[in-house]
Amino acid sequence: MNTISSDERLNRDAGRWAAACRVTLLVAVTGVVWPVAAADPVLPAMPATTPFADYLATWKIDRGSRAVLEEPSAWNPAKQEIAVKVLARLSRLPATLAAQWKADAIDLRSLAVTRRVQDLMVKVDGRATFVATVPLTEEESEVAGRRQLEIVRIVSDDGLSVDVLADHVPKAWPRDARIDEPASVIGLPLSEGPGPAVEGQPATAPMVMLAAPSVSWFPSTPLGALGMDYGLFDSVGDGQKLVAGDTEAFYAVLAAMGRATTAGIASAAGPSGDIIPLINPASGWFAQHRGDPVTVAGVARRATRIEIDDPLRRRQLGTDHYWELFVFVPTPLIKVHGKLQEDYPVVCCVRTLPEGMPTGQQIGERVQVSGFAFKRYGYPLPDLKISSSQGSEDQKGQRQETALLIGREAAWLAAPSPTREVNTLGWVFLSIASVIGIALALAAWSFARDSRRRDRLARRELPDRIELP
Repeated sequence: MNTISSDERLNRDAGRWAAACRVTLLVAVTGVVWPVAAADPVLPAMPATTPFADYLATWKIDRGSRAVLEEPSAWNPAKQEIAVKVLARLSRLPATLAAQWKADAIDLRSLAVTRRVQDLMVKVDGRATFVATVPLTEEESEVAGRRQLEIVRIVSDDGLSVDVLADHVPKAWPRDARIDEPASVIGLPLSEGPGPAVEGQPATAPMVMLAAPSVSWFPSTPLGALGMDYGLFDSVGDGQKLVAGDTEAFYAVLAAMGRATTAGIASAAGPSGDIIPLINPASGWFAQHRGDPVTVAGVARRATRIEIDDPLRRRQLGTDHYWELFVFVPTPLIKVHGKLQEDYPVVCCVRTLPEGMPTGQQIGERVQVSGFAFKRYGYPLPDLKISSSQGSEDQKGQRQETALLIGREAAWLAAPSPTREVNTLGWVFLSIASVIGIALALAAWSFARDSRRRDRLARRELPDRIELP
């Protein structure tokens, strides 16, 4: 599970734009490396407190450089070219600086109508009402790292209409169709004129057009209510260990757990149930239920503290570690890799453990974890020899897949004490002995009663007087 930390360091280092003319940057969502335009200048290392406006000016995408977008003419190739360039740079912001710039974003509604287009980050919360695709030319695709962009219409609660040119839009939203989903976006204002015309878009022109790396989606689910952006789930990869594509969503769910209560999560998840759909890869359960609340109960065989090395993630979570538990949950009799078994491991990542709970690689503690389903987690089994009544076989190169849940805390269910078990058995034996004694007493009383009854009958049958010969 330490992959998260190392991947974060790689992504952070790759994201720092060094002093070079021709550089390559890793596109986190697609995992594809794209060349940056050869005209990029040789740049000095950016200080940790670089203003957003300075970043835009350095890459020549400040308001003066993108003035063509504010011209009253209709959307044309020149406008699309600069819009693609702006979006490409926004999608490759240095991670540490981007976090600060987004935190400092200003609500677009607070700006005067004549001051909406500026070199600053703005935020819009509202409802996404329409999504469409914008095709790109081959040259534009090389800059953008994709064959098309997407445009989303967002209407704020007070009626402010905004079109957003985005690099990523939640996959669950239908394209070229009207929708009604809670959404939020942080981006750069491009113009107060209309953007690219697409078929089926609302007739009313937007008041502002933004460029943003992504549009966030907060559905009305228990996890969405905690501020989890479901759009981050789009890059999560099932059937493997934690990888770079999982990073943003993983830490976002962990951060959401810090805003929740253990009782609230347990109430949403309900009691533990059948885990077979979660652990069976053929069921496809996670494709439809990722982010759903789930409760599992079993025996934790391993509890490992995972250190968080990245300062950015520490600030995001408000802690420097989390815990990884392997909880063996009871199941019906199932066969796994040729072996019959009645339990199965589920991986649970939680922010905290109960005070005093044993930890380590070899424990046996009864726990219950309520959390949210994150992914189908795949990992290689250790190379070892398995012995059974049918003989021995080597287990090498085999993999196992299970469910990965993320929760706030594990509930530690203390095992019954030996003294209590002895006392319980004593009471059981005493109860049995008492029942047997009562049964024997009743049998003796019944026998004595019947004997007296027979004696009375025998006396009644005797004659009143006997004549001896």
